[in-house]
Amino acid sequence: MSLVLVADDEPAVLEVLSQVIEDLGHDVVRARDGEEALALARIHRPRLVVTDHMMPRMSGMELCSRLKQEPGLREVPIILLSAVLQQGSPDASAFLNKPFEITDFEALVHDVLAKAPAVPQEPATPVEALSRWVAQSLQGPLEAARDQLRTLRDLPPPSKSAVEALGAQLQSLERMGRYLQDAARLSSGSVTLRPVEGDLRQPLEASVARCRTTGPGVPVEVTVPPEAVGLRFDPERLEQVFDVLLTNAARQGGVRVELKASAEQVLVRVSDPGPGIPEAELPRLFQPFPEGPAQGEALGLYVASELAKLHGGALSAESRPGQGATFSVSLPRVA
Repeated sequence: MSLVLVADDEPAVLEVLSQVIEDLGHDVVRARDGEEALALARIHRPRLVVTDHMMPRMSGMELCSRLKQEPGLREVPIILLSAVLQQGSPDASAFLNKPFEITDFEALVHDVLAKAPAVPQEPATPVEALSRWVAQSLQGPLEAARDQLRTLRDLPPPSKSAVEALGAQLQSLERMGRYLQDAARLSSGSVTLRPVEGDLRQPLEASVARCRTTGPGVPVEVTVPPEAVGLRFDPERLEQVFDVLLTNAARQGGVRVELKASAEQVLVRVSDPGPGIPEAELPRLFQPFPEGPAQGEALGLYVASELAKLHGGALSAESRPGQGATFSVSLPRVA
Protein backbone atom coordinates (compact mmCIF):
# COMPACT_ATOMS: atom_id res chain seq x y z
CA MET A 1 0.00 0.00 0.00
CA SER A 2 1.29 3.46 -0.97
CA LEU A 3 0.26 7.04 -0.31
CA VAL A 4 -0.84 8.86 -3.47
CA LEU A 5 -1.48 12.60 -3.78
CA VAL A 6 -4.22 13.47 -6.30
CA ALA A 7 -4.73 17.07 -7.48
CA ASP A 8 -7.66 18.26 -9.61
CA ASP A 9 -9.86 21.36 -9.33
CA GLU A 10 -12.98 19.54 -10.56
CA PRO A 11 -14.59 17.93 -7.46
CA ALA A 12 -16.25 15.13 -9.45
CA VAL A 13 -13.04 14.20 -11.27
CA LEU A 14 -11.04 14.39 -8.03
CA GLU A 15 -13.48 12.03 -6.35
CA VAL A 16 -13.43 9.51 -9.22
CA LEU A 17 -9.63 9.43 -9.49
CA SER A 18 -9.27 9.12 -5.72
CA GLN A 19 -11.79 6.29 -5.56
CA VAL A 20 -10.02 4.37 -8.33
CA ILE A 21 -6.70 4.62 -6.49
CA GLU A 22 -8.29 3.63 -3.19
CA ASP A 23 -9.88 0.61 -4.88
CA LEU A 24 -6.36 -0.40 -5.92
CA GLY A 25 -5.51 -0.58 -2.21
CA HIS A 26 -3.70 2.73 -1.74
CA ASP A 27 -4.26 5.71 0.55
CA VAL A 28 -5.12 9.06 -1.05
CA VAL A 29 -4.52 12.69 -0.12
CA ARG A 30 -6.67 15.13 -2.14
CA ALA A 31 -5.74 18.63 -3.35
CA ARG A 32 -7.93 21.10 -5.23
CA ASP A 33 -5.23 23.25 -6.82
CA GLY A 34 -1.49 23.26 -7.44
CA GLU A 35 -0.47 25.31 -4.40
CA GLU A 36 -2.43 23.06 -2.05
CA ALA A 37 -0.88 20.01 -3.73
CA LEU A 38 2.64 21.33 -3.16
CA ALA A 39 1.90 22.10 0.49
CA LEU A 40 0.39 18.65 1.05
CA ALA A 41 3.32 16.95 -0.68
CA ARG A 42 5.71 18.68 1.72
CA ILE A 43 3.66 17.44 4.68
CA HIS A 44 2.78 13.88 3.64
CA ARG A 45 5.71 12.88 1.36
CA PRO A 46 3.60 10.74 -1.05
CA ARG A 47 5.01 7.89 -3.12
CA LEU A 48 3.16 9.07 -6.25
CA VAL A 49 1.57 12.35 -7.39
CA VAL A 50 -1.31 12.43 -9.89
CA THR A 51 -2.14 15.93 -11.11
CA ASP A 52 -4.33 17.65 -13.64
CA HIS A 53 -2.71 20.39 -15.73
CA MET A 54 -5.35 23.14 -15.78
CA MET A 55 -5.74 24.20 -12.14
CA PRO A 56 -5.99 27.55 -10.33
CA ARG A 57 -3.11 29.16 -8.41
CA MET A 58 -0.56 26.73 -9.89
CA SER A 59 -0.80 24.60 -13.04
CA GLY A 60 0.11 20.92 -13.20
CA MET A 61 3.17 21.72 -15.32
CA GLU A 62 4.40 24.20 -12.73
CA LEU A 63 3.64 21.75 -9.92
CA CYS A 64 5.81 19.13 -11.66
CA SER A 65 8.67 21.60 -11.86
CA ARG A 66 8.32 22.72 -8.24
CA LEU A 67 8.22 19.15 -6.92
CA LYS A 68 11.46 18.36 -8.74
CA GLN A 69 13.11 21.24 -6.87
CA GLU A 70 12.05 20.02 -3.42
CA PRO A 71 14.49 18.01 -1.27
CA GLY A 72 12.84 14.70 -0.42
CA LEU A 73 10.29 15.03 -3.26
CA ARG A 74 12.36 15.26 -6.43
CA GLU A 75 12.42 11.45 -6.81
CA VAL A 76 8.64 11.08 -6.40
CA PRO A 77 7.07 10.03 -9.76
CA ILE A 78 4.32 12.21 -11.24
CA ILE A 79 1.45 11.32 -13.56
CA LEU A 80 0.28 14.41 -15.47
CA LEU A 81 -3.28 14.53 -16.87
CA SER A 82 -4.51 17.07 -19.42
CA ALA A 83 -7.28 17.71 -21.93
CA VAL A 84 -5.32 20.50 -23.67
CA LEU A 85 -1.68 19.38 -23.74
CA GLN A 86 -0.53 17.10 -26.53
CA GLN A 87 2.39 15.77 -24.54
CA GLY A 88 3.50 15.76 -20.93
CA SER A 89 6.19 17.56 -19.00
CA PRO A 90 9.84 16.48 -18.88
CA ASP A 91 9.42 16.56 -15.09
CA ALA A 92 6.54 14.05 -15.19
CA SER A 93 7.04 10.28 -15.23
CA ALA A 94 3.92 9.61 -17.32
CA PHE A 95 1.18 11.46 -19.20
CA LEU A 96 -2.48 10.76 -20.03
CA ASN A 97 -4.74 12.75 -22.35
CA LYS A 98 -8.24 13.44 -21.03
CA PRO A 99 -10.67 11.81 -21.47
CA PHE A 100 -9.18 8.37 -20.84
CA GLU A 101 -10.39 4.91 -19.95
CA ILE A 102 -10.36 4.09 -16.25
CA THR A 103 -8.64 0.80 -17.03
CA ASP A 104 -5.78 2.70 -18.70
CA PHE A 105 -5.47 4.95 -15.65
CA GLU A 106 -5.45 1.97 -13.28
CA ALA A 107 -2.75 0.24 -15.33
CA LEU A 108 -0.61 3.38 -15.43
CA VAL A 109 -0.84 3.93 -11.66
CA HIS A 110 0.10 0.30 -11.05
CA ASP A 111 3.04 0.47 -13.48
CA VAL A 112 4.45 3.77 -12.16
CA LEU A 113 4.21 2.66 -8.54
CA ALA A 114 5.89 -0.64 -9.36
CA LYS A 115 8.87 1.25 -10.80
CA ALA A 116 8.92 4.00 -8.16
CA PRO A 117 12.08 4.08 -6.04
CA ALA A 118 11.79 3.95 -2.30
CA VAL A 119 11.68 7.50 -0.96
CA PRO A 120 14.06 7.88 2.00
CA GLN A 121 12.47 9.61 4.95
CA GLU A 122 14.82 12.11 6.54
CA PRO A 123 14.50 12.25 10.32
CA ALA A 124 12.57 15.34 11.36
CA THR A 125 13.72 17.71 14.06
CA PRO A 126 11.30 18.19 16.99
CA VAL A 127 10.19 21.54 15.54
CA GLU A 128 9.62 20.02 12.10
CA ALA A 129 7.72 17.10 13.63
CA LEU A 130 5.49 19.50 15.55
CA SER A 131 4.81 21.62 12.46
CA ARG A 132 3.87 18.54 10.43
CA TRP A 133 1.54 17.38 13.18
CA VAL A 134 -0.18 20.76 13.33
CA ALA A 135 -0.47 20.97 9.54
CA GLN A 136 -1.90 17.45 9.32
CA SER A 137 -4.33 18.17 12.15
CA LEU A 138 -5.57 21.30 10.36
CA GLN A 139 -6.01 19.55 7.02
CA GLY A 140 -9.16 17.59 7.88
CA PRO A 141 -11.10 20.54 9.32
CA LEU A 142 -9.96 22.76 6.45
CA GLU A 143 -11.18 20.28 3.81
CA ALA A 144 -14.57 19.96 5.54
CA ALA A 145 -14.88 23.75 5.81
CA ARG A 146 -14.00 24.22 2.12
CA ASP A 147 -16.69 21.69 1.15
CA GLN A 148 -19.26 23.62 3.17
CA LEU A 149 -18.05 26.90 1.70
CA ARG A 150 -18.64 25.65 -1.86
CA THR A 151 -22.21 24.79 -0.87
CA LEU A 152 -22.82 28.15 0.80
CA ARG A 153 -21.53 30.18 -2.17
CA ASP A 154 -24.84 29.52 -3.96
CA LEU A 155 -26.82 31.32 -1.25
CA PRO A 156 -28.36 34.72 -2.10
CA PRO A 157 -27.55 37.93 -0.19
CA PRO A 158 -27.32 38.81 2.68
CA SER A 159 -25.62 35.46 3.31
CA LYS A 160 -23.03 36.19 0.62
CA SER A 161 -21.04 38.56 2.84
CA ALA A 162 -20.85 35.93 5.57
CA VAL A 163 -19.61 33.37 3.03
CA GLU A 164 -16.91 35.77 1.82
CA ALA A 165 -15.81 36.35 5.41
CA LEU A 166 -15.62 32.60 5.98
CA GLY A 167 -13.54 32.22 2.83
CA ALA A 168 -11.11 34.87 4.04
CA GLN A 169 -10.73 33.08 7.36
CA LEU A 170 -10.01 29.78 5.60
CA GLN A 171 -7.33 31.45 3.48
CA SER A 172 -5.81 32.83 6.67
CA LEU A 173 -5.68 29.34 8.21
CA GLU A 174 -4.09 27.93 5.06
CA ARG A 175 -1.44 30.65 5.11
CA MET A 176 -0.73 29.96 8.77
CA GLY A 177 -0.15 26.27 8.01
CA ARG A 178 2.29 27.15 5.21
CA TYR A 179 4.08 29.69 7.40
CA LEU A 180 4.46 27.11 10.16
CA GLN A 181 6.03 24.61 7.78
CA ASP A 182 8.42 27.21 6.36
CA ALA A 183 9.33 28.52 9.81
CA ALA A 184 10.20 25.00 10.97
CA ARG A 185 12.41 24.35 7.95
CA LEU A 186 14.13 27.71 8.30
CA SER A 187 14.83 27.18 12.00
CA SER A 188 16.35 23.76 11.26
CA GLY A 189 18.50 25.12 8.42
CA SER A 190 16.92 22.84 5.82
CA VAL A 191 15.93 25.60 3.38
CA THR A 192 18.37 26.09 0.51
CA LEU A 193 18.10 28.65 -2.27
CA ARG A 194 18.14 27.86 -5.99
CA PRO A 195 19.29 31.20 -7.37
CA VAL A 196 19.15 32.18 -11.03
CA GLU A 197 20.08 35.32 -12.92
CA GLY A 198 16.86 37.14 -13.66
CA ASP A 199 14.72 40.27 -13.69
CA LEU A 200 13.40 41.05 -10.20
CA ARG A 201 10.33 42.71 -11.72
CA GLN A 202 8.97 39.29 -12.72
CA PRO A 203 8.46 37.71 -9.25
CA LEU A 204 7.27 41.06 -7.91
CA GLU A 205 4.68 41.42 -10.68
CA ALA A 206 3.55 37.81 -10.13
CA SER A 207 2.88 38.58 -6.46
CA VAL A 208 1.05 41.77 -7.38
CA ALA A 209 -1.17 39.82 -9.79
CA ARG A 210 -2.04 37.32 -7.03
CA CYS A 211 -2.79 40.15 -4.63
CA ARG A 212 -5.21 41.72 -7.11
CA THR A 213 -6.93 38.37 -7.65
CA THR A 214 -7.31 37.35 -4.01
CA GLY A 215 -8.20 40.84 -2.77
CA PRO A 216 -10.59 42.31 -5.37
CA GLY A 217 -11.50 45.89 -4.67
CA VAL A 218 -8.27 46.63 -2.78
CA PRO A 219 -6.34 49.38 -4.60
CA VAL A 220 -2.83 48.33 -5.63
CA GLU A 221 -0.38 50.95 -6.87
CA VAL A 222 2.88 49.74 -8.44
CA THR A 223 5.98 51.70 -9.46
CA VAL A 224 8.80 49.78 -11.15
CA PRO A 225 11.64 50.82 -13.48
CA PRO A 226 10.92 50.48 -17.22
CA GLU A 227 14.13 48.49 -17.71
CA ALA A 228 15.00 45.04 -16.34
CA VAL A 229 16.35 44.90 -12.78
CA GLY A 230 19.06 42.25 -12.92
CA LEU A 231 19.67 40.20 -9.81
CA ARG A 232 20.72 36.73 -8.73
CA PHE A 233 17.84 35.31 -6.68
CA ASP A 234 15.55 32.35 -6.02
CA PRO A 235 12.24 33.27 -7.76
CA GLU A 236 10.05 31.01 -5.63
CA ARG A 237 11.47 32.23 -2.33
CA LEU A 238 11.33 35.92 -3.21
CA GLU A 239 7.73 35.52 -4.35
CA GLN A 240 7.04 34.15 -0.86
CA VAL A 241 8.57 37.29 0.64
CA PHE A 242 6.51 39.59 -1.60
CA ASP A 243 3.32 37.56 -1.05
CA VAL A 244 3.62 37.99 2.72
CA LEU A 245 4.13 41.74 2.50
CA LEU A 246 1.40 42.35 -0.09
CA THR A 247 -1.11 40.18 1.75
CA ASN A 248 -0.50 42.06 4.99
CA ALA A 249 -0.85 45.42 3.23
CA ALA A 250 -4.06 44.36 1.47
CA ARG A 251 -5.61 43.57 4.84
CA GLN A 252 -5.08 47.23 5.75
CA GLY A 253 -7.12 48.38 2.76
CA GLY A 254 -4.51 49.32 0.17
CA VAL A 255 -1.13 48.42 -1.29
CA ARG A 256 1.61 50.66 -2.65
CA VAL A 257 4.64 48.88 -4.14
CA GLU A 258 7.84 50.60 -5.25
CA LEU A 259 10.94 49.00 -6.74
CA LYS A 260 14.15 51.03 -6.84
CA ALA A 261 17.55 49.94 -8.14
CA SER A 262 21.06 51.31 -7.75
CA ALA A 263 24.43 49.89 -8.72
CA GLU A 264 24.85 48.34 -5.26
CA GLN A 265 21.39 47.11 -4.31
CA VAL A 266 17.68 46.92 -5.10
CA LEU A 267 14.98 48.04 -2.71
CA VAL A 268 11.35 46.89 -2.69
CA ARG A 269 9.04 48.96 -0.50
CA VAL A 270 5.48 47.83 0.33
CA SER A 271 3.30 50.38 2.11
CA ASP A 272 -0.26 50.37 3.44
CA PRO A 273 -2.70 53.07 4.65
CA GLY A 274 -3.56 51.26 7.88
CA PRO A 275 -3.44 52.45 11.48
CA GLY A 276 0.29 51.78 11.74
CA ILE A 277 2.32 49.67 14.14
CA PRO A 278 3.01 50.76 17.71
CA GLU A 279 6.64 51.70 18.22
CA ALA A 280 7.04 49.10 20.96
CA GLU A 281 6.12 46.35 18.46
CA LEU A 282 8.73 47.23 15.82
CA PRO A 283 11.83 45.69 17.49
CA ARG A 284 10.20 42.25 17.75
CA LEU A 285 8.19 42.34 14.54
CA PHE A 286 10.26 39.63 12.83
CA GLN A 287 10.47 37.20 15.75
CA PRO A 288 8.70 33.87 15.07
CA PHE A 289 6.40 33.68 18.10
CA PRO A 290 6.16 37.05 19.87
CA GLU A 291 3.40 37.78 22.32
CA GLY A 292 1.06 40.67 21.80
CA PRO A 293 -0.98 42.19 18.97
CA ALA A 294 1.46 41.29 16.16
CA GLN A 295 1.37 37.56 16.80
CA GLY A 296 -1.25 36.75 14.13
CA GLU A 297 1.02 37.84 11.27
CA ALA A 298 4.36 37.19 12.99
CA LEU A 299 5.09 33.83 11.38
CA GLY A 300 4.74 35.22 7.88
CA LEU A 301 6.97 38.20 8.64
CA TYR A 302 9.53 35.91 10.30
CA VAL A 303 9.61 33.67 7.22
CA ALA A 304 9.94 36.69 4.90
CA SER A 305 12.76 38.13 7.01
CA GLU A 306 14.71 34.87 7.08
CA LEU A 307 14.33 34.35 3.32
CA ALA A 308 15.61 37.89 2.72
CA LYS A 309 18.64 37.10 4.91
CA LEU A 310 19.35 33.95 2.90
CA HIS A 311 19.60 36.21 -0.15
CA GLY A 312 22.17 38.36 1.66
CA GLY A 313 19.60 41.09 2.23
CA ALA A 314 17.31 42.29 4.97
CA LEU A 315 13.68 43.07 5.75
CA SER A 316 12.88 46.17 7.80
CA ALA A 317 9.79 48.10 8.84
CA GLU A 318 8.96 51.68 9.61
CA SER A 319 5.68 53.05 10.91
CA ARG A 320 3.99 55.83 12.79
CA PRO A 321 0.62 55.36 14.48
CA GLY A 322 -2.14 56.59 12.21
CA GLN A 323 0.15 56.87 9.17
CA GLY A 324 0.34 53.30 7.91
CA ALA A 325 3.39 51.06 7.68
CA THR A 326 6.15 50.45 5.14
CA PHE A 327 8.14 47.22 4.83
CA SER A 328 11.38 47.36 2.85
CA VAL A 329 13.30 44.45 1.32
CA SER A 330 16.89 45.34 0.45
CA LEU A 331 18.92 42.92 -1.69
CA PRO A 332 22.52 43.15 -2.91
CA ARG A 333 22.76 43.94 -6.61
CA VAL A 334 24.43 41.68 -9.15
CA ALA A 335 27.83 43.15 -10.02
